[in-house]
Amino acid sequence: MPVSKRTRYEVLKRDNHTCRYCHAADSPLTVDHVTPVALGGTDFPDNLVAACQDCNYGKASTSPDAAVVADVEQRSLRWAAAMKVAAQRLSTRDEPMRQYVAYMEDVVRSLFGGYDDLPNDWRESLVQFYRAGLPLEMTEQAVALSVAKGNVEWPSKWRYACGVAWTMIRELQDEARLIVESED
Repeated sequence: MPVSKRTRYEVLKRDNHTCRYCHAADSPLTVDHVTPVALGGTDFPDNLVAACQDCNYGKASTSPDAAVVADVEQRSLRWAAAMKVAAQRLSTRDEPMRQYVAYMEDVVRSLFGGYDDLPNDWRESLVQFYRAGLPLEMTEQAVALSVAKGNVEWPSKWRYACGVAWTMIRELQDEARLIVESED
C-alpha cells in the first residue's frame, strides 16, 4: 500500500523539501523507505525520507548505511518532540481566547435568552473580535447594545451586535494608528 498523502506531506516538510541523500532541493522529490519494505522496512515516518528521483531509483532495494539510518531516526525523534512542544504552545496561546469566548457565551445566553436564534457561526465572530483585539468589556457592550435596540428585529440583533463590535474595532485601530504616528 502506498504511503498516504498526509504522511508524504509531513515527511517532505520535515526534510525541508530536500533530498536526504544528496541534499538536492531543485529536483522532483519522492518519499523513500530508508529500509526497503522488501527488507522489512515499515511505512512509519521514522523509516521514510525525502529523496530525489535519481537517489531513490539508484538506491533500489538495498540497505542503507548505518549513518543514514541513525540520522533519520534522530531527525524523526526531534520532529516528534518539536510537534509536542508546538501543540503545547498553541494550546497555551489559545487559552485566553477560549476564556474570552466562554465568558461571552454566558453573556449571550443571559442577554439573548439562549442561542437558538443566532447564526451557526456566531462563536467564530467572538473569536474574530478577540483576535482583532476588542477588549471583553467592549464586546459585552456591543452585545448589550444590540439587545437594548428596540427597533431591531430579533434575528438581526446578532448582526447588529457584530456591526457595533466591528465599529469599535475600527475606532480602536484608528486610535492605535494615531498613537503610533505621534510616537514617530
